[in-house]
Amino acid sequence: MATSSRPESSFSPLPELAKGFMLKGITRNYNHQYANMYFSRLSELSRPVKQRAKSKWEHAKGNPKLVDRVLDVQPETLCYIYGTIYMDMPLKPNVLEDISKDKWVTAPPPRAKYFSDDDEILLEDDSGRVKLVGDRIKNLNLVTGIIVAVLGYETKQGDFEVVDLCFGGIPPHAEPSSVASSSKQKLDDMEVDDDATSSDPGSWVAVLSGLDITGAPEQASDMRTTMMVEWLTGELGSDESLGGKVSRLVLAGNSLSRQLKAPDPKKSKVYGYDSSTYSTHPLTTFSSLFSSLSPLLPIHLLPGASDPSGTTLPQQPLPRLMFKELAPSKGFKTHTNPCWLEIGGKSLLATSGQNLDDVFKYVEGEDELRLVLAKKMLEWRHMAPTAPDTLWCHPFDETDPFILKHAPDVYIIGNQPRFETAIVNNAQDQPTRIILVPRFSQTGTLVLVHTKTLEVRTVEFGVPEGDDLKVEE
Repeated sequence: MATSSRPESSFSPLPELAKGFMLKGITRNYNHQYANMYFSRLSELSRPVKQRAKSKWEHAKGNPKLVDRVLDVQPETLCYIYGTIYMDMPLKPNVLEDISKDKWVTAPPPRAKYFSDDDEILLEDDSGRVKLVGDRIKNLNLVTGIIVAVLGYETKQGDFEVVDLCFGGIPPHAEPSSVASSSKQKLDDMEVDDDATSSDPGSWVAVLSGLDITGAPEQASDMRTTMMVEWLTGELGSDESLGGKVSRLVLAGNSLSRQLKAPDPKKSKVYGYDSSTYSTHPLTTFSSLFSSLSPLLPIHLLPGASDPSGTTLPQQPLPRLMFKELAPSKGFKTHTNPCWLEIGGKSLLATSGQNLDDVFKYVEGEDELRLVLAKKMLEWRHMAPTAPDTLWCHPFDETDPFILKHAPDVYIIGNQPRFETAIVNNAQDQPTRIILVPRFSQTGTLVLVHTKTLEVRTVEFGVPEGDDLKVEE
């Protein structure tokens, strides 16, 4: 496939939206409490929540009034209050219990679900908390950390009987960088006039997650990855293949597997580190595979749970020097997880999936519920509401970077069990394309999204059988 026929797409890292995810220059102080993060979240999200609640209930029967503190609610008086949801769940991890148990017995494996019939839903603000009850809140898939307004009244038992709920709603989209800035927009090392995006016919962006590269040639997942790279370079497929029409590749986490080797008893530890128990094969294989691809199209790499990055969110960009063959390439870029990107004039919010995986543990249901929860994150205006309760994150003391001040054009969530997609619209009738990207090592699925139309397609890569290769577009 001739490189000249491959389309190009404008790119911006959207620094104003992404700056909250970068920890460079931030003092990493873990001595203070996480309460400041909850206070920041409540302070910022309470404004849109109260506005929507007032618009929704100001003419409701009974003339309900806003009560600013949950402890000021009067018994049997219809009103609405707002605050942060806290799920009191007996099966949820408790760090104090884990520490005490660790002194006596082996720690139990992590639970697939925190949900149980004994769960209680509480609403809290800076004055206190109240228990929410009633049929209205059953099966609503609420999780810890979301900001919500509730309409109802206090019962004789001191609980709050919920009649209706209201969230912040999907926020408006951010202006494209070509509109927000009067300066020229860079296309990597090339400059593209602002007017270019208006006449841009769009191009395909490829999205992958969960490559789980091991470096072992006999692994089926690594063979699929090799086929995928050949398809993108144009070495595999027909002249009309979509692989030659892809302008950028986004790798949404878990690109490398945690491959361990048996310890070598003949080698001693140096500075407490036993290098004989680790394998560099995944890293060298990844670098070798994608070094042939990076000159043809830019590659954007996010870290994931299995990658050699920190476990707390936001995960910081993987050092480019780790990838010796890719480091010299200007088309190879590493990003945070989560990260904001603007490609072809469309904003993309990409995560490696830890946020959705953790939210999924709070609710009763199977994998088909994941797309519903992804939609709710946009309605809640928060991409990781369960952080820091059960999802590890940096202890931000002045802000909460996971708040969605703007909705993206494309919301990408990687490392999910299967591919799913949907379009949702906000109050301004602006569409957001949600894409759940499956693990490539398990499904062989590559996802394509068009920057102009938000159309989505998938390409399936099968394991070679004999001399036959299987690629389905």
